[in-house]
Amino acid sequence: MERLEMDVLMIRVHACMNSGRYAEARRLLEAVLTEEPAHGVAHGMMGWILWALVEDHERALEHFRCAVRWAPHFVNSWKHYLNLLAGDGHEQELHEACARALHVPGIDRAEVHAIVARYLERSGRPEQAMDAFRRARDQAVTDAARNEHRAAVRRLRARRRRAFWS
Repeated sequence: MERLEMDVLMIRVHACMNSGRYAEARRLLEAVLTEEPAHGVAHGMMGWILWALVEDHERALEHFRCAVRWAPHFVNSWKHYLNLLAGDGHEQELHEACARALHVPGIDRAEVHAIVARYLERSGRPEQAMDAFRRARDQAVTDAARNEHRAAVRRLRARRRRAFWS
């Protein structure tokens, strides 16, 4: 398949995704990946479909790994990949991926830190979570995000005080 045909196919995939026709988008993505197995953006989109809609986390994880390998500047794949790792408890890979994601141009570094912070909080490590939320607060670019991360630090600090006085 020549490059122009591949570009037209990806435009159709984007149109399907934007209009909620995910089954058709998945079929088109399978065609793209058959023709070009190293198409990182297609892997990222397929990973999202498998993760969010089909709930096949193992196959989604494989696609996200391919996406960040072959399209390392595609920010959406990184965000979904990190959320999947955090949600499924893949701590080692989460920390490694976060370290790499922080160097991706255009990525929301505050959100990367916040994903790790939420994982640490769910894992029962409030001190580490507070540190990660503080890093997220320091990296935030909007007042709303800064306030959200500041509130998370206050929530964890209050929880720590309640535990101390119990």
